[in-house]
Amino acid sequence: MKKPTLSVIIPMRDNVPQVWIEALSKVEGNVEFILVYPPEVPLLSNNDPRIRQIVSALRGEVIQRITALLNASGTYVLSINCDEYLYPKIEEVVLAYFQRFPNSYLFKLRQKFYPYGNQEKLLEDWETFTNLENITVRKGDDHHLKTIETLQEIPICPLDNEFNLLCLIKDRKDHHGPHQENFDKKVWKNSLVQEQLNDIVKQFTLLGPFKYVPFWCSDRLLGLAMQANLYSKGIAKKGDIIGHILPFPEQFRTENNPPEFRYNTTNRRYILAECLLLKVYPQYGYFWNLVIASLKNLVRVKSGKDKLAKLIPFSNQS
Repeated sequence: MKKPTLSVIIPMRDNVPQVWIEALSKVEGNVEFILVYPPEVPLLSNNDPRIRQIVSALRGEVIQRITALLNASGTYVLSINCDEYLYPKIEEVVLAYFQRFPNSYLFKLRQKFYPYGNQEKLLEDWETFTNLENITVRKGDDHHLKTIETLQEIPICPLDNEFNLLCLIKDRKDHHGPHQENFDKKVWKNSLVQEQLNDIVKQFTLLGPFKYVPFWCSDRLLGLAMQANLYSKGIAKKGDIIGHILPFPEQFRTENNPPEFRYNTTNRRYILAECLLLKVYPQYGYFWNLVIASLKNLVRVKSGKDKLAKLIPFSNQS
């Protein structure tokens, strides 16, 4: 097909139902889908030429998502998961948004959650999302407006906040506010994403042939790196509005994970990915505060497990 309007990139896992990829193929328009599987996971059956299926050399959310992004050729790119269902007319939404806000860098989709196994609800007809050009914009001080009915502004993360030594002994607060750290569930301008990927991928080389790719945390890693790129090039400054959150009706639906895939998030070791931000952008105090806070949380989790082991000496520790 011609150059896609939108590339949707999706890291896959084991046991994704066939009905999911069938629903994906019902998305209309000039949209490509890039599915990246872990090694030794069978591909789902598919006859939609817009769906490309790739097997990653390694298993891991970071390497699978970045592999997909490196293969994305659309004007815009969206990262979702393999338990999520997209609004069939998402291309129309993307074009309408950037026609109204050509200087934006991203917009966030509105999400609705469903319990695991509720396929009937997930596959129900979608409520039409229209008239984006006429929806009211809710600015930060417009507290009288409802966020679910308006286009809510997204300011850039305040990355140039100073390093706060109190983060060593107290919880950090500089991340509070209406800004967005994460990359997923947002439609980004792909030209900016591809530019930023080069800097991130270079950090995976430790020495010569030795590489390090963290397993988790591409979401926050990429979202903050994208915004740091805007900062460092002088494209955006503190307080600038870089995008919007769409109102309802929802533009994608999320099915909760089955019990066997409900990972313990405290074991994801986010700091192993966040340190890459410091390697690329050591000038931003926000990143130093983030890494210190993640390190403290890691120590707290380990300490909590040790205390639990003392209380329950015969428990099975994994």
